[in-house]
Amino acid sequence: MTLWAPSLQNINSRSDLTEVSDLLNGLKRHPIAISPWKGYAAPVTAAFSIAHGQDCILLKYFVREPFSIPLYHKINDPVYKDSCVEFFIGFNQETKYYNFEFNNAGTGLMGFGTKNERAYVAEAVIRQIKYSCSFKNAESEGLACWELVLVIPFTAFCFHQINAVSNMLCKGNFFKCGDDLSQPHYLVWNNIHSARPDFHQPEFFGTIDFG
Repeated sequence: MTLWAPSLQNINSRSDLTEVSDLLNGLKRHPIAISPWKGYAAPVTAAFSIAHGQDCILLKYFVREPFSIPLYHKINDPVYKDSCVEFFIGFNQETKYYNFEFNNAGTGLMGFGTKNERAYVAEAVIRQIKYSCSFKNAESEGLACWELVLVIPFTAFCFHQINAVSNMLCKGNFFKCGDDLSQPHYLVWNNIHSARPDFHQPEFFGTIDFG
């Protein structure tokens, strides 16, 4: 699957998050709707919009699901056990890739490496990522709606020297999960074929065209 992420050349990593959020609201939303593994059905819908600015990647997630309280609040905590959205990306067909994971409090986890050899990224690097998380209840339906805006500066890709993504071959995937929720679930943007839940499957990354 190929995804087109437009350029927003008036936006950079210092731009106001409200402005970024409004711009991402106007872009195409891509569903995270494939459930590759049986036995993990849950009333969850998720989507995202994506673009890039002068020196950053811009992401916004839109989630609707049963209410859950986030338990993890420290950087590089296991946020995937909470209600969590994730973004994995690799460059130029390298075997190593980055994973960005955020729970519904905006707490982040970031790693880099190959599928089998990964390391957490330093807290100081993760703190470069700007985020805004908004949350509201849809009481009439017994669901909660939350949105997460991310501004990921190119400097967060700390094992590379990236000045632009428009000239790079980028592969990635987008996820929604909640390992320890009352209704665990694993949703993906680009389908994964494996026996058990595992997002670390770079062979199933789709192409991201930063136009």
